[in-house]
Amino acid sequence: MMNNKRLTSLLACTLLATACGSDSNDSNDGGEIAPPPVATTIDIDKATSIQIELTSFEGASGALSFNLSDNEKQAITQAKDYKIIYFGFPEQNSKINNPKGWQRWHLTNSYSCNSQEKECEGILTELETKGSYTFEAPDLDWSRGDSDEVVKRYKVAIEIKGALSSNELEILPPQ
Repeated sequence: MMNNKRLTSLLACTLLATACGSDSNDSNDGGEIAPPPVATTIDIDKATSIQIELTSFEGASGALSFNLSDNEKQAITQAKDYKIIYFGFPEQNSKINNPKGWQRWHLTNSYSCNSQEKECEGILTELETKGSYTFEAPDLDWSRGDSDEVVKRYKVAIEIKGALSSNELEILPPQ
């Protein structure tokens, strides 16, 4: 008789413990696992707005990574046409930071691509993650015009062009 009470109590506890683990969502009784949500994308030539987010930038080499999206946060794919301008600055506290010195030597290097004319400088690569890109400037040369090697700070301005829109050109990273 004592064993039956223990057995009954044990069974009752087991049933309660397994019932606590069940959820009230009976919509997926087939055991199917829902796929992860697919990132919404839009082709560059259909985008009516272009937003750019700089994710990495190495000024000396010109290597950069960025993400493109539209105002609806859709990842922009198939970007091809661009204008990328690199800026070289002296150290923050350099004597060259005075206005006259600045106009004498500030350095820029520009790269552009017009895919219709098949004239592209640099290498723009779309990554597996939709809307993510890298850019390489293989012939970036900061020594041209910088005989004193005073370029210590770097910025970049990126313009991506689509058929209907292009992004606001701004110098990145902001200070």
